[in-house]
Amino acid sequence: MTIALNPVRTPVVLPVAGAVTVGLFVLMNNLIDIGPVTPDPVVERPPVQIRFEPEPVRIEDRWENIEITELDPPPPVPRLDIEHSAVEGMPEGNSWTLPPIEVAGIEIGSGLANIDRAQPVPRVRIDPIFPASEASRGRSGECSVTFDITPEGRTTNIRPGTCTSRAFEQATMNAVSRWRYDPQVRNGEPVLYRNAVTQLVYNLDQ
Repeated sequence: MTIALNPVRTPVVLPVAGAVTVGLFVLMNNLIDIGPVTPDPVVERPPVQIRFEPEPVRIEDRWENIEITELDPPPPVPRLDIEHSAVEGMPEGNSWTLPPIEVAGIEIGSGLANIDRAQPVPRVRIDPIFPASEASRGRSGECSVTFDITPEGRTTNIRPGTCTSRAFEQATMNAVSRWRYDPQVRNGEPVLYRNAVTQLVYNLDQ
C-alpha cells in the first residue's frame, strides 16, 4: 500500500497541530496550578532549662515530745520457804527400789465374732402408687411378686405372680424395685437371698 501526502494540505495542518499542542500545555498547567503558597507562621517555643541541682526539700517536724511518768517497780514475788524436800525427808540407811515390771503379753485371737442373719430385714419400704386407671373405675385389687435380695440389700429379678390386673402388677413391681434390705449374713458375709415373696393389697376404702 502506498501513502501519498498532499503538498497543499501540509502547510495548513502543521500550524493547527502546533496550536493544539500549545493549548494542551496551557490547559494542563492551569489544572495543576494551586496558586500562591503561604508558609505557616513560625511559633516560638520557650527555651528548655535543665537544672542539675535539686531544690532543697523542707521537712516539717511533726514530732511532739510527751513526758513519760516513771512508775515504781513491782514488788518481788513471794518465795515459799520449805524446810526439806521430799528426797531429804527420806530416812537414812534404807534402800528404795521399784517393784519389777513384767512384760505384758498380747494375744491376737481369730477376730470379731461372726453375727449371722438368717433372713433379710426390711430397711426401706416404699408404698406403691394406686393405679389411676383402676381408681377411676372404683376397682380394688392385689398382686404378689417373687424377687431376690442382693448382698448389698437391693431387690433384683422381680417376677410377678397372681395379680388382679396389669396396672396393679406394674405398680407393685415399681414399688418393690425401690425397697432396701439388710441382707442375709452367713458366716459373717452377706449373701444373695433368693425367692422372697410378698403380696400387696390395693383397697380404695383405706
